[in-house]
Amino acid sequence: MTPGRALVLLAALVVAPIARAEDPIPADVRALVRTWLEAAPDARAPLAERIRAAGVPAARALQAECAQGPEAERRRVEALLERVREDFHRREMPAGMVYIPAGSLEVPRTAVPWGASGERTAVDAFYLDRTEVTVGAWRTWIARVAAEEGDVVAALGLPEPAADVDARLPMTGVRHAEAERFARAHGGRLPTAEEFERAVRGSGLATWPWGERMRAERCNLQEDGAGAVVPVGTYPLGASPFGALDLVGNVAEWSATTVAQGTRGRYPLLLGGSYIDAADEALTWRGSDRMRARTSPRERQPWIGFRVARDAPALPD
Repeated sequence: MTPGRALVLLAALVVAPIARAEDPIPADVRALVRTWLEAAPDARAPLAERIRAAGVPAARALQAECAQGPEAERRRVEALLERVREDFHRREMPAGMVYIPAGSLEVPRTAVPWGASGERTAVDAFYLDRTEVTVGAWRTWIARVAAEEGDVVAALGLPEPAADVDARLPMTGVRHAEAERFARAHGGRLPTAEEFERAVRGSGLATWPWGERMRAERCNLQEDGAGAVVPVGTYPLGASPFGALDLVGNVAEWSATTVAQGTRGRYPLLLGGSYIDAADEALTWRGSDRMRARTSPRERQPWIGFRVARDAPALPD
């Protein structure tokens, strides 16, 4: 049994105190579950084996309980379920990503691509790269492409960073289609504008990842004065509520969301602002006029990078 499967089976048991009469759970098993919940992490393994040996209902039973019973009980079960989800995703998500739980995104002040001011939009759970894709990760990928597909790197014109470029820098000068190709090759996609904003602002819907007040020392924007890209993760105090870094500043990031660009068709949005942008220009939700691509998706720019998102899998049955 995999760790993820075992965790889900344990998840089903946390609902034991409010289990329905037709699906009773013995009192000794309920006691074991309570002991497991309260135990230190390194003491849980033997308890887990005893619980699994007793047999448990599917994880779906726990989710069903969230829609039943008194409101206070539903909130308690939902809180437990979210703990289980977080544990599951910490085990399952690829290295270098963070888990963004499902939640709502409020549209403040002005219109943005996902709705009118004051509306709330549901955003499904997803995984997101902790940092922008680095030069090192790009080099590794194009080396793999070259090994698997021969001369396709040159044929496609994929950029190849010079040997003396710091591997920790965000990869820039990448066209939108190339960023999409990299994301697909790594089992993901580019994030949508809604997902990006959810990752930036979290449940509290603060203006910045760290709160309401602009802090120039927490991000690489024009106000910081760096004047160029810096290695990813240089500003750890600028982390989002979910642990993602550099969502504001350093490089603007390609997204999967597009907006009309006059007679030129639809262009993908650039999100988060870069080292050349003022703070106000980095705020996606201030309006689509501030989110315009500012350049063709076919052009290469030294201030544009990207990161990868993935759909988060549902808890298995």
